[in-house]
Amino acid sequence: MTQVKRIMVGHDLQAGGKMALESASALANRCGAAVRLVHVVEPLDVYQRASHPLTPPLTLEDISARAGAILQAIAARQEFAHLKVEYEVRPGKPFVELIIAAKAWLADLIVVGGASRMVEPFLGSTSERVLRKALVPVMVAKKSLSSQAKTFLVATDFSSSAKKAAEEAIKLARCFGGRVVFLHVLYHFYTVAYAHELGVSLPISPPAPEEIEPDWKTFLDDLPLENIDWEKVTEEGEAATAIVRQAAHIQADAIVMGSHGRTGLPHMLVGSVAEKVVRTASCPVLTVRPEAFQFEMP
Repeated sequence: MTQVKRIMVGHDLQAGGKMALESASALANRCGAAVRLVHVVEPLDVYQRASHPLTPPLTLEDISARAGAILQAIAARQEFAHLKVEYEVRPGKPFVELIIAAKAWLADLIVVGGASRMVEPFLGSTSERVLRKALVPVMVAKKSLSSQAKTFLVATDFSSSAKKAAEEAIKLARCFGGRVVFLHVLYHFYTVAYAHELGVSLPISPPAPEEIEPDWKTFLDDLPLENIDWEKVTEEGEAATAIVRQAAHIQADAIVMGSHGRTGLPHMLVGSVAEKVVRTASCPVLTVRPEAFQFEMP
């Protein structure tokens, strides 16, 4: 996401797709990027039951043609007249096809809508799987990113992944003329060292805030913070809960975080923190993957 020139939007033809497109439009306006709408038609028995439960059976070609007509109408709206907006309909499994489409189009960013509670078992898994497996940054928007966004919250564990997320957040802040708030969450570790004697795990208290100042200094020292309004915050608690709480407190327009933490283990941060943040945050969440990390497609 060094230069955002191509933003791909996973559009489900529902509210989630609308918020994803509005968020992509806000970004594209700031960086002069092209936008590509992609809708995926699943196998008929699955797709029709989920998205068109009351309509008579249609062929795959019929459904694809209807979806294409809707995307064409969306792309032609006056509000997007100043943007370059393309569209595409693909058959297959949504998260797989979205990732393949992004790779084929050389997208710099994928934007998908967050699922509502009513459809989360169907659509929620798509956004989370895209988040886990896409090779480019992914923004999940349950709420549209404002074109006047001013506050970006960066969750950091001082890892290289968090550093890259911070760099992207700073770029966003420069584009929008906004500020960056860095957040590090201190949490209790649990040990089983005495479990055989006591029958329980013991909590190990987190370091005091002053003890992590060297980590803060190392993390912030080589970030391009010149002429950027920023601050750092240290809180104690469970990571995802603290991140979402802080975002609400500062009225963040977006949360930016790395997709993998200090361990570098596959799915470690995505599964335990980033996905929880995506599920519970009310603002858009942008996850940034370390360049060295690669997922294998299923």
